Amino acid sequence: MEEHYDVTQLLSDDALADVLARLAPRWLAVSRCVCKAWRAVVDTRHLLRTDLLPLTLTGIYFNFHDIHHSVFLSRPSTRPGPAISGMFTDYTPDNNLVKDHCNGLLLLESGVANPATRQWVPFPPAPPQPVWMKDFYRFDSYLVFDPTISTHYEIFKIPRVPSIRFHVLDPMLKSSQWPPSLCVLQVFSSRTREWGERLFVRDGAAAGTVTDMALAFSYDHYNGVYWHGALYVHCQGDFVMIISLTNNKYQVLKLPMNTEVCQYKNHFLGRSMRGVHYALIDNEHRLRVWFLNELYGQMTWELKHDNDLSFLLRCQEICIQNDGPWTLHYHNYFGYPSQNDNYYEAYKKHIVRKYCYEYDSASYKNDCEDIKKDVVVRVNKFEWDSDNDDILDTGNSNEGGCHGYFSILGFHPYKEVIFLNQNKERGLAYHFNSSKVQNLGSTFPKPYDDLYTQGMCGSFIYTPCWI
Repeated sequence: MEEHYDVTQLLSDDALADVLARLAPRWLAVSRCVCKAWRAVVDTRHLLRTDLLPLTLTGIYFNFHDIHHSVFLSRPSTRPGPAISGMFTDYTPDNNLVKDHCNGLLLLESGVANPATRQWVPFPPAPPQPVWMKDFYRFDSYLVFDPTISTHYEIFKIPRVPSIRFHVLDPMLKSSQWPPSLCVLQVFSSRTREWGERLFVRDGAAAGTVTDMALAFSYDHYNGVYWHGALYVHCQGDFVMIISLTNNKYQVLKLPMNTEVCQYKNHFLGRSMRGVHYALIDNEHRLRVWFLNELYGQMTWELKHDNDLSFLLRCQEICIQNDGPWTLHYHNYFGYPSQNDNYYEAYKKHIVRKYCYEYDSASYKNDCEDIKKDVVVRVNKFEWDSDNDDILDTGNSNEGGCHGYFSILGFHPYKEVIFLNQNKERGLAYHFNSSKVQNLGSTFPKPYDDLYTQGMCGSFIYTPCWI
């Protein structure tokens, strides 16, 4: 039998580095995954350009109820080359609702897209579930992608227990542990282009029973985050399912506050500086931020920030400031300019006439200009200073009670910043190490007023990847 010998072992590290440096970034990332020796050469000599990796924040995707396209709030940038378009209708099918994001890739209804490279790849539908499971369980999909390890990605379908049709279950199943000790997940691999099943063994106790999950308060969206070889999924019943992709084990971890203590809360599981974070805003507008400390293999929630945000709802500057440095991109349900120029221009005039007729004042005429800016998406050409720009004066407060509410859009992945949404209309950046607040801009397209949407139902922080 003929033996195959790796002739690259005869090369010195300098010679191998010279060869690898001639590869395109995508193929250099692939070569880095060949063996430990090649990875060491690429890493020690910094051959893989960091500006191609998902190390910068570019914007936030979020979804609205009954709206079938995601909205993109784009951070201004001076990066050379064409700007990244938050809308991808020109190279993907028309069902462009973002379901998840991981390191520059977006999981859509129809496939996986990379807005930076303008690539889209469809994936086949998952195999049908058994009849008893299909009629009862629901599944959320989560994307796993690490361009520093591989150019391939995986999609995990995580089951959850809905409250509907709970009465049809066998009593024995209702009392069974959840998640089960042996958890079989459907996984799609871009390497094989096929769906398969992977068995994960639970390490430790269960979170509860199937009945506990069915009776738990249900939210519109449960976030997931990939961090250091593990997928962290926020699950119903106030726990996190931590799935290790290296040893095919998983464990459950209770959240630091449960629904009994704070019902109807707004919360978010995501990644910020140093790892996984969890944030919660209760009915009294109190923000708490925890960091998941995994030092020495022990997992504990550490409270990093605790502050009452009611002062923001009374802040005069926030109440009157509408515009901001970030740009809102959204699907135009009233006709594309390239397809129907006359209708598009007529719609713009209709919007301006509507507002100027109803409110004959200078302030509302200025609002008309804002509306036109929303209809014709602006492209800003200046850099947003995430530390010092657009700091709001929160000391000038209105008298009386505060009105409105906050929801959480996500964490800045590389700074101690959490992004908030005020009254569905305005984005804010809140520095939870200093309590500084910055205005980002409008988060709700004014033409959507006629679509009667009920609010947001999911948000995703976007970090572009050019590999």
